[in-house]
Amino acid sequence: MRRPQLVKRASGITQSVVRGVKRVMEAVRRTITAADIWIQDHYWFVVISVLLVLGTGTGLLLEWRWAEVTEFARQIAPVLTTVSIIASALLSVLAWFRRRRHKRLTAQAANSAGGSGS
Repeated sequence: MRRPQLVKRASGITQSVVRGVKRVMEAVRRTITAADIWIQDHYWFVVISVLLVLGTGTGLLLEWRWAEVTEFARQIAPVLTTVSIIASALLSVLAWFRRRRHKRLTAQAANSAGGSGS
């Protein structure tokens, strides 16, 4: 094959892969959105269920393997603390970006609504 044909073929394959990734990402986004909406609608059930499962699991672990659980907790506590600090920082940054985006979109909508009326 000549070089232009190889480039054209590689471009076609790349575009196909990109389309496939976009489809998968859209499906994942739809699934996450559906789960998010379900959790918002049933949050009491979700919160109570999670607390019951965590409480039961913690109780069973502490009942049968107290020494192992406490030793593991001592080892993992610094890691979990660091991860929780990083996660909260990332969530704060994401919330900040969402607020900025919301303000920008609101301003754009107000500008387009004001511009179309005159």
